[in-house]
Amino acid sequence: MPPLVPRLSLSDREGQRREAGRGPVQRRSLPLPKVPQLPRRDVVFGMAVLDRSGRIADKAIMESLGWKPGLRVKFAIREGLIVVAADETGSRALDERCHVLLPMRVRRACRIDGTPRVVLAALPGRQRLIVHPPALLGQLTLAVHTAALGGEL
Repeated sequence: MPPLVPRLSLSDREGQRREAGRGPVQRRSLPLPKVPQLPRRDVVFGMAVLDRSGRIADKAIMESLGWKPGLRVKFAIREGLIVVAADETGSRALDERCHVLLPMRVRRACRIDGTPRVVLAALPGRQRLIVHPPALLGQLTLAVHTAALGGEL
């Protein structure tokens, strides 16, 4: 069987380009996808693993909020999200390492069991930390994931 490798000429070996038999090929560039313009928001995102006691440890998030150890915070559940707000009359205080400790009743209300990963969104302008529980993330992202996969999930 003869070799399938094309024969090289001297100009090929020296790296010179050969002109193709046809003229230059006109190629159109691919269209760019349309990316939606999102409104500018003052949000810092993070992700943390809760320990067994419900502690959230994310230094970048706390620094973006300007929160210091000993700051009192209160908790609210809105639309399945945990909203942590700085409040002088809050039920908890940040520990010496500036960690937030989510109360058991709040974790149970949002179906947080064990030591899951949670998505964090800090809103420094409003002095709020929003915790996205894993049970809610599936619901929040379902429509986007379905659309990304062409309507089938």
